[in-house]
Amino acid sequence: MLRVENLSKSYGTVVLFDEVGFTINPRERVGLTGRNGHGKTTLFRLIIGEEHPDSGVIAVPKNYSIGHVRQQLSFSEATSIGEACLGLPEEERADRWRAEKILAGLGFGADDMGRAPAGLSGGFQVRLNLAKALLSAPDLLLLDEPTNYLDIASIRWLSRFLNEWMGELMLITHDRSFMDGVTTHTMGIHRRKIRKIQGSTGKLYEQIAKEEEIHEKTR
Repeated sequence: MLRVENLSKSYGTVVLFDEVGFTINPRERVGLTGRNGHGKTTLFRLIIGEEHPDSGVIAVPKNYSIGHVRQQLSFSEATSIGEACLGLPEEERADRWRAEKILAGLGFGADDMGRAPAGLSGGFQVRLNLAKALLSAPDLLLLDEPTNYLDIASIRWLSRFLNEWMGELMLITHDRSFMDGVTTHTMGIHRRKIRKIQGSTGKLYEQIAKEEEIHEKTR
């Protein structure tokens, strides 16, 4: 379970978050929405410690793991299957079949798995990093636009995979259909605050629209 309290973050005069708070409870899969530039990716970076809040608390339980897709396309193994196995816990890296299953779901053929990661296209290198994140099986998985570079078959596979995810999930994607298909809750960034509801993006947007209408009438 992840708990955020009184979180504030600004860049100069631009305020992204003003004393926001929320909790990601066990087994919740949460879609994060908001306009471009309103702080979705920044929130992920705050959660994993790549950036620091101006104030507030991000409380992570002891031994609670958080996984994300690394942006750096740097690899150390001679083959893609070997690189994917690095996502597994060290004591489980002999279970190559698990990595093969994930890579196949993401569109890798047998020849691709045997290729050097450096020889893959940029899109398949991103898929390889995604595979490593999925194989790491963290308590909380953060996915930022995971369907980029995926074909339709791989997107459908990923949707099924995430619906069977046993931990917590936070997801950013412009594909509302994909988001609504894999999440249990929606969390929106609006007017420097964060609101979380149970249900779809449409339900959240409807609530925000009603509040905006009231706001305009009472200005």
